[in-house]
Amino acid sequence: MKKIICALVALAAVFAAMPIYARAPLNIDSTAVIIIEQTTGRVLYSRNERVPHYPAQVTKMLTALVALAYLEPEQEITIGDEIRGMPAGFPASTHAEGDIVTVYTLLHSLLIRSAAESARVLALNVARQIEGRRNLPQPEAERIFAIAMNELARSLGTTGSHFNNPMGVHNENHFTTALDLALITRAFMENPLLAQIAATRVFEYNERTWTSVNQMLPDAPHGHPYIVGAMPGNTAAAGHVFAAAAHDTTTDLQVISVVMGSTETARWQDTRRLVDFAFINFAFREIVREGDVLATVQIENPRQGDPSTLDIISSQSITALLSREEYAAMTKTINFDPLLYVENENTTLLAPIANAATVGTSVFSTVNATGNALTFEVSVLAAREVINRSFDSDMDYFLANFFGNIFSRRGLPIWFGIFGTIFGVVGVVSALRTRSRIRRDDSRVYGSRSRYSNY
Repeated sequence: MKKIICALVALAAVFAAMPIYARAPLNIDSTAVIIIEQTTGRVLYSRNERVPHYPAQVTKMLTALVALAYLEPEQEITIGDEIRGMPAGFPASTHAEGDIVTVYTLLHSLLIRSAAESARVLALNVARQIEGRRNLPQPEAERIFAIAMNELARSLGTTGSHFNNPMGVHNENHFTTALDLALITRAFMENPLLAQIAATRVFEYNERTWTSVNQMLPDAPHGHPYIVGAMPGNTAAAGHVFAAAAHDTTTDLQVISVVMGSTETARWQDTRRLVDFAFINFAFREIVREGDVLATVQIENPRQGDPSTLDIISSQSITALLSREEYAAMTKTINFDPLLYVENENTTLLAPIANAATVGTSVFSTVNATGNALTFEVSVLAAREVINRSFDSDMDYFLANFFGNIFSRRGLPIWFGIFGTIFGVVGVVSALRTRSRIRRDDSRVYGSRSRYSNY
């Protein structure tokens, strides 16, 4: 029998380009902001998220991603004269020429201390590896490294960015958007080593203590209990920028927040507002569980003795990221296989139907605050086998009913009927035999003339 082939679960198109959900505008001071859910990429709130801004030192997260694409953490590097002549505002204050350090250490100084010279050292060594030249000049190395940065950024889905240096030095050709920076931060936090470094508040190195520039880690001055990493930055042209990752372990919800074009104070406050908004309003909510009864339908012409209704169950579970309002507004519709569906005043399916057979699809729908539909689809199954009625099935039913009841209390009428019939038959047979015997006796005494012939 032909049946509808339905998708297992089609999560709604709720990823990066999806409109925001917010009951009311948030009190945000930053020029451009966005907050997304980390595992799905769904945008939970945004404003000016596609407008280009300068990223400042937050660039170094992309630098770290590119570095790990070419270098091993335990690889040793000798710091050379590339750290001379650092740009204004980006001093070399962590490492010195001649130091031998591992990539692991350079990543810590890059991300915890925001050390600009670490970015330049990593960029030079990556470019040397790409080109296979040990004597590569530093300016050429930065150009080659920038190409690698842009290639990696595009592979992450960015569409409004261009990078031309590993440190975040201001340049008109070095820009990104809040949305693109959220995608980069998402990839950054998905790297276990980088996520671990980003979450480190204090790092000890050669009897020195490096304290994270991220002021929102739990024990920092602007600490938030759910912030687990990422990076701030600022330049005169960029203003203050902050990319943050937060994780609520009680619900396992993870979010990425980005604020750009902000002030020193507003970047912390706006990040807190965005993160709190996400954790208060959104959660992964169970829409349906495998085996849940979604409907009970009538059966046309079921086998005699079988139920005339059939439970329709979900083939699997669906869990989705939804706000409380979206979840409360969820509706359900079931579309049955037209080969099984009978048009009448009731929802009726036609037997036979195999146990666990797909009989249609169920679509769960809701809308976000801007009216965009969110839909989730699951196949629906018959909860049991349904056999259609026939002469053979009727005979089976009556025989089974007879032998099933004959030795029970419900069988007493049957026994009375049987014995009554037997006694009746015996009585009739006995009467017939008696009459036959009398006639034979008469024929012997009176001959062919019966004793009753005179009457």
